Amino acid sequence: MDLSSLIEELERRKKNSLDLIVESSSLKAVADEKCGVRLAIPEYGEFPLTDWAHGQLADKLGIPRRYYEKMREAGKTELLAENVNAWLGVRERRLLRILDGKIRAILSDRYRIMDNYDIIFLALDEFKKKETVEIFRIDLTETMLYLKAIDRTLTASIREEDIVYGGIIIRNSEVGASALRVEPFILRRVCLNGLILQYSLKKVHLGRQTLEIGEIDWSEETRELEDRALWAKVRDIIRATFDREIFEGWVKKLRESTWISIEKPIEAVNNIVKHLGLNEQQKNQLLMHFSEKTKYGLINAITRTARETENIDQQIRLEEFAGKILESPWKDFEDLFVKA
Repeated sequence: MDLSSLIEELERRKKNSLDLIVESSSLKAVADEKCGVRLAIPEYGEFPLTDWAHGQLADKLGIPRRYYEKMREAGKTELLAENVNAWLGVRERRLLRILDGKIRAILSDRYRIMDNYDIIFLALDEFKKKETVEIFRIDLTETMLYLKAIDRTLTASIREEDIVYGGIIIRNSEVGASALRVEPFILRRVCLNGLILQYSLKKVHLGRQTLEIGEIDWSEETRELEDRALWAKVRDIIRATFDREIFEGWVKKLRESTWISIEKPIEAVNNIVKHLGLNEQQKNQLLMHFSEKTKYGLINAITRTARETENIDQQIRLEEFAGKILESPWKDFEDLFVKA
């Protein structure tokens, strides 16, 4: 997704969104043949749910997800509505996030709203201060935002003609799928493989203030006061992540990984496939790309497989796992992948 398209979409979402604090006991599930159930909200009407919100509703009410989805898939909408209504009577306050006429999230009333719109513009403001920073990739899914940027001055050679760039990945979820995270990101120039390193900021979306029931309509002044401390910290982390000393520390680890041999590559791949729950196609991709039987070769095989993965959430998971392998102490790495 290019930047202008992203901003246009975020602005559209901002105009078409609604946030409500409600009592669970005031809600009512209505059977719906298309999506299973809709939730009726007093004074606002009935709203269908996204798949993500259906999962949250099941979890909040303590209905096993497999049973919940079985009722949806089998068209047992009346039974599903009956189950949901039986447990909605518990007096709990919830934040409902609505977009384009659909409930997209069912969250705690203490959930700290950190919208993608605000995060993108804060990041862009920081990037402008350093002219050598450029956005590498942006992805926006139903549940997540991922933004990757690199600094062209943060560059080093792992080996001859094997160049890497230092950068950053920012990820956020407006619907409770993840905390706001800011992490180092390394890009390998030769094949554009990405590597996500240990995170330096993880901000859970949980606030201290209890919100009143009704529609949330933050004033600019209130939003500024609420966000000032958090955004100041995010800015500091973004600047620190582009730090040359930190980047050189990761480069050193990558260089060291080129000397660590893997004696049983097939078993190592099997362990990774089992650990991550990869399918047969991904397993074959890993084996095909694992031509250099070292820790560095294994990392590159995983990140190459990630690049070829269409699902962006799975791609990020693989890049993150490659970072964990790089960071793993020798004994842990040896037990899992060398001895296999």
